Amino acid sequence: MKAPVPAPGSGDGGPADECYSYPDLPMNKTGYRYYACTLSPNPERGPTGPFYRTIPGPPSCAPVHISWFDRSAFLRISPDAATVTTDKGYRSGRANVSVREGSWYFEVVIERGDGAGGAGAGTGGEAGNAHVRVGWARREANLDAPVGACAYSYGVRDVGGEKVHISRPKPYGRGFATGDVVGCMITLPPRPPVESEDEPGFVKRWRIPVRYKGGNYFEMDEYPVAKEMEALVNRAGAPAPAAPVAEDHEPKKKVMKGGDKPSAKRADKAGKPVARELRTLPGSSVRFFLNGEEMADAPAFEDLYDFLPLPPNEEHRYVGPRRGPVSVERERESYQYHDDGTLGYFPMVSCFGRGKARVNFGPTWLKPPAVEARPLIERWDEFRAEEVVYDEREEARLAQRYKDMVSEAARPREPKRPAKKRRKTPHDGETPTSTPRMTPGITPAPSSPKFASSPAAAPSSPPSERAHSEGPQRLHLEQPLLDPRDHHEPAEISPGEVKPEPTEIKIEPGDDPHEGVSWS
Repeated sequence: MKAPVPAPGSGDGGPADECYSYPDLPMNKTGYRYYACTLSPNPERGPTGPFYRTIPGPPSCAPVHISWFDRSAFLRISPDAATVTTDKGYRSGRANVSVREGSWYFEVVIERGDGAGGAGAGTGGEAGNAHVRVGWARREANLDAPVGACAYSYGVRDVGGEKVHISRPKPYGRGFATGDVVGCMITLPPRPPVESEDEPGFVKRWRIPVRYKGGNYFEMDEYPVAKEMEALVNRAGAPAPAAPVAEDHEPKKKVMKGGDKPSAKRADKAGKPVARELRTLPGSSVRFFLNGEEMADAPAFEDLYDFLPLPPNEEHRYVGPRRGPVSVERERESYQYHDDGTLGYFPMVSCFGRGKARVNFGPTWLKPPAVEARPLIERWDEFRAEEVVYDEREEARLAQRYKDMVSEAARPREPKRPAKKRRKTPHDGETPTSTPRMTPGITPAPSSPKFASSPAAAPSSPPSERAHSEGPQRLHLEQPLLDPRDHHEPAEISPGEVKPEPTEIKIEPGDDPHEGVSWS
């Protein structure tokens, strides 16, 4: 990654490390996340092109530093990515690596902060109201809010040394100000082995290499904020359990135009949302230190929430690959329920009102703590080794998929059979006016004079025999169908016998023509 170019006039104006804004970098935002990348040494290719891999930051940075991308766009950062500041409201930044198990430690030097002055002194734009918060946070934590503002982060504030979680400060230690060194320690239990690809701990990644202002970057979907975690913050002022909130919530009923209500079948199918269980990490804890001494005897936080994503509900589960653009989107959405290899707890620093802080990730400390914990700088080699393993596995899978696609395209296919063409009849294109009602066993009489019965027009074989021999076909009235009862063979006449003449019946006016006629 090449060194980013700062925007002119964006320094903090101080004589020491100046902090700048960098508009030419893609910043993590709601829904998207970015990493610098370059071409992979693997010569093979996948379905969408050659492979790419992540790369470290510019040479001016230490291996572990405040991320150039994982910070608020309003948080200014120094060229060595170790010092941060802001102008007015709280802005935050996270480190470029996370921790997943074990005990880890880093320290923050308060370059400018007025924790002793309290939260009500001055205004947001004055240097006399500078504040700093530090702690640990997950990827879902908001970068335009201080650490500890949600359920995804745990922090300590300079005013009174209070610990903060889900925006609720509680007494913990002593306040700190300019010149103090605040240490942050986290302890996480060992990760259990992953036994199935369906488990959230199985690493799956959906990364798209993009070109942005002359650089190559991975664009990834950011993990959404779970409703169960949002429900932990009750706006009335007290924490609320997530499960009852989700179970008591009733879905909104959609009303169509005209006042029609949705059918009962669809309403029953929707049902009530089911709250997912919030898992914790037993034995995990967060401790804070001030100038090398622990702020309190007990940990600030214990049994932290698990950093793995919550499993999907059954109606949102991706059941398998299918064709079409809809299946691609469904497969892409399924990746938000799996670890992408970077999940964990990140160091996080928040500044307010020209507050300024400088991070130190080791290996030497300004104020060494009296505890055993690994410096965060040692996490870099482990993180890069994990990245290589995930890259090689992903490239092998995509290369095999590409080979299967090529083999499928090269396989000869059977020619399609031409569709049978129906023979045209003299009556094709005519619009039928009416269709006589069919009675079983009786052939309908023609409804037009041009279909008049004639012995010469009789078919050579009965319709039933033709239907049996030719199979089921569409019926076209080329010739009228004759009723056998209407056809009489001429009677035989013996030699010398005189054929009787037909008797003429005359009906006089006033006579009843039906008299003497039997209808049986």
